[in-house]
Amino acid sequence: MWLFATTNYINKFVSLGYKLLTMKTNMRNRRKFIKDAATLAAFGLIADWASAIPATDRSGDILPQRQLTRDGQKVTAFCLGGYHLGFIDNPADAERMVERSIELGVRFYDNARGYINGRAEEYMGKFLTPRYRDQIFLMTKSHGRTGEEVRKMLDESLKALKTDYVDLWQIHNLTTPEEVDRRLEAGVLDVFLEAKQNGKTRYIGFSGHQNPKTIIYFLNKLDGLGIEMDTCQMPLNVCDPSFESFQHHVLPALLEKKYGIIAMKTMAGGSMMGERIDTTPRNIETKEIPDVVGETQLTHANLHQYVYSLPVSSLCSGCLFIHQLEANVKVLRDMKKLSEADMNKMVEYAAPYAGLIVENYKRIF
Repeated sequence: MWLFATTNYINKFVSLGYKLLTMKTNMRNRRKFIKDAATLAAFGLIADWASAIPATDRSGDILPQRQLTRDGQKVTAFCLGGYHLGFIDNPADAERMVERSIELGVRFYDNARGYINGRAEEYMGKFLTPRYRDQIFLMTKSHGRTGEEVRKMLDESLKALKTDYVDLWQIHNLTTPEEVDRRLEAGVLDVFLEAKQNGKTRYIGFSGHQNPKTIIYFLNKLDGLGIEMDTCQMPLNVCDPSFESFQHHVLPALLEKKYGIIAMKTMAGGSMMGERIDTTPRNIETKEIPDVVGETQLTHANLHQYVYSLPVSSLCSGCLFIHQLEANVKVLRDMKKLSEADMNKMVEYAAPYAGLIVENYKRIF
């Protein structure tokens, strides 16, 4: 069942949805009510870790899994991000990161053609796919603006990753509605559909960092074309609900359409710890970036606990060091469901820090 939903949770949240919706209006027809109530139910559901069936493969125990796609494909709830892997200068250290992730039970790996001039994909092609291709779910993304560009990028990705197909290929970083239109007109979507049909990718999706309006616009465009993609990768964190929120504006729409949701920017790329990152504008001085964790009662573990408590398929996070990877995996292994009150309190702590300094990857338009 979608996102390991249980009957008790569905009944609870559908009942809540009924009460809320009937208070707001008595004029909605039954069909519209059922759809809205189902969305509310899905939004309230999180993985029941205690009921998850432990899985193993030849490399050992696998981390808890959640459903990603409509046809039942599952992935580990933690996904190792490729961007930070590409920053590791010493190939031996990159290899150790990959090997340790496998030992810890990670089986979902993120990448993109544009990550560190292709080095992130080359590392996975050297250290991951030759040994573990049949055990992992591998995704990459292409940022090309034309059909010709993304077709070329996919071939380059497959070569770098040393595989003849990826499990998931995503349109990388949709920015504005106008840019969505330009990519569609230039044949980008056509090439993604073609790649899926030809077996170069099993699933297709898209990512967006900047503004929830863009994703909603793209979803509406897809509806108009009668096309469903499989996944969406977008920012979700404790600051997000308080500013240009993907959680509030996009997550319910994706759940209604049964998209697999991959959370990213779960620590705002490091900005929540007062760090300068690649998207920090030059006019913001490092001393202006607040340490949200250091200045509030939030812990590093809380940041991921909050996201895991949302109805997401997986949390994608990059790691520069083994101890970061181990800490991230520990949060998942120790994960217990947060109460609604706990989640609201976390958002309350983070709310004063929401905005373009910490969430500097967002844009207002």
